[in-house]
Amino acid sequence: MIFNTTFQKLSLNRAYLPFNVSKSQLKHAVQAARTLGFDGFNVTMPHKTRILELVDQLDDVAKKGGTVNTVARVGQRLVGYSTDGEGAFRAIKSYGFEPGDKNILVIGAGGAARAIVQRLSLRHNSIRILNRSLDRAKTVAEDLNGRGSVSCGKLTKKNLETSIPGTNLLVNATPLQTTKILAELAIQPQSLRDIDWVFDLAYDELSDPPHTRSGRISPLEMLLHQAALSFEIWLGKPAPLALMRASLVDHLGRDWK
Repeated sequence: MIFNTTFQKLSLNRAYLPFNVSKSQLKHAVQAARTLGFDGFNVTMPHKTRILELVDQLDDVAKKGGTVNTVARVGQRLVGYSTDGEGAFRAIKSYGFEPGDKNILVIGAGGAARAIVQRLSLRHNSIRILNRSLDRAKTVAEDLNGRGSVSCGKLTKKNLETSIPGTNLLVNATPLQTTKILAELAIQPQSLRDIDWVFDLAYDELSDPPHTRSGRISPLEMLLHQAALSFEIWLGKPAPLALMRASLVDHLGRDWK
């Protein structure tokens, strides 16, 4: 909806279509995109890492992060990019949070978490990763150390409770809302009261808002900035961010900020 409305408003001869592609058909879908001359496409879970072996080239961010969510046709080659980290970074900043010398807690160690840790570790942030699989958390922490410090632990009641105090930003990159994770671990939601911001990447607008000092960063803000980044990658021109935002606001009937 964001892309098609924007294309229409700008009189661009483009269309953005959704395709449900199974894991077993991903290779064939990419070949079809080549054959049909797609300018590009987005890739969602669970294909963000498998797509790496199916494109011809990776940009530096995608190569280091090991995940791709945007593919562009450059000549006859398909080039993979990742907008997760930069999209999240721009969304966070749009709420007035300036990452740098901050304590950041990340829940999850999947593709989006990797990209966000990679982007935020470029600043002097202290990042703590908690994940149900400790091995995956260790892999992210070891691969993506930047200027800031990155540590990890297993997602347990004790580790989460001890990690929350002093946290400026909690980024939850799992499919579950933070309030649901707290409930599963029998942790009171009031434990978040000392955190400035909670950023849930899951699109669940029906959940209760977290108990924080400042509030919640909406995943729709990240969606908007990711769409703008994809637009720029595919068309090689600045994205009309205000128009794209208005398209989504009109569709929802409200602004999320």
